[in-house]
Amino acid sequence: MLLGPSRRVRRVDAATVDRAARRLAAEGVAHLVTPALHLADARPFLAAGFAPREELHLLRRSLRIETPEPDHPTRPGRRWHRELALGIDATAFDGFWRFDRTNLDEACRATPHHRFRLIGSDGPVGYAVTGRAGNRGYLQRLAVDPVAQGNGFGRALVADALTWLRRRGADEVMVNTQERNTRALGLYRSMGFVDEPHGLLVLERRLA
Repeated sequence: MLLGPSRRVRRVDAATVDRAARRLAAEGVAHLVTPALHLADARPFLAAGFAPREELHLLRRSLRIETPEPDHPTRPGRRWHRELALGIDATAFDGFWRFDRTNLDEACRATPHHRFRLIGSDGPVGYAVTGRAGNRGYLQRLAVDPVAQGNGFGRALVADALTWLRRRGADEVMVNTQERNTRALGLYRSMGFVDEPHGLLVLERRLA
């Protein structure tokens, strides 16, 4: 089960986290996982008995620099396309990182404005969810079926996201990815993203 800071109250203390964990344990929850957290947000969870599960690279790109045009056309994803996107997601990520419908819905709701795009001429082979909050953009999710990787679909989805964000007044865009996902890191860095000094942590706590 996912447990993280509230959107309304970003900073919590270890005692509050521990009480929440114990309450969930009493309800039968056996395993808690946090969203990706900055170190400052992770500290109370670490103090409450959570341990690191994954470390993520956090990258930033200015939208004031040249934005490439997509090499492949993308098309709007509708709500009824989300099952197709989840099928792509299941091929692109392992079990821990794989999205279910709740995860995908949360990615689309995480920011006030979002863009859900599909790519593939003979049926979708990739998708992306991009969010915007004020002048900052977020590449929330990018997945391409492994059998279609290496054909520029991921690059086109990123380019589409950058263009959309820039046209809507965003100044910069953020993305995170697993440290071992060298393909994704290479793509983002080749498109102008640079690593932040500190990454993100995903934490977990076993309750049973």
